[in-house]
Amino acid sequence: MKEEQWQKIKANYNEKREFLDGVFYRLRLLPNDTAELAIIHSGPCGETIHAPKVTFDVVTRQPLRVFDSLATPTINVTYAEAPDQVNELFELTVTKFLNAKNLG
Repeated sequence: MKEEQWQKIKANYNEKREFLDGVFYRLRLLPNDTAELAIIHSGPCGETIHAPKVTFDVVTRQPLRVFDSLATPTINVTYAEAPDQVNELFELTVTKFLNAKNLG
């Protein structure tokens, strides 16, 4: 994620889930200079389905891990385990966040 993209996301999203394009978007700031971008679907019983949830370092904007419970099989990997997959899902998630509010 580029610095400009991060600034746009940070300025337009927060920890409150926001319903856009049929799903919820959430930016959650975590301890130790990390953050989480999550696209959240509601399941048939009202459960939360992350598709995906990406944790990243806010200083370097380096993805750290990805969890996607909508994918089959479920994706739950760290950057160390699958850097290409984590990078791809991170960039896709960033693009979706920007496009949902026409920030791209």
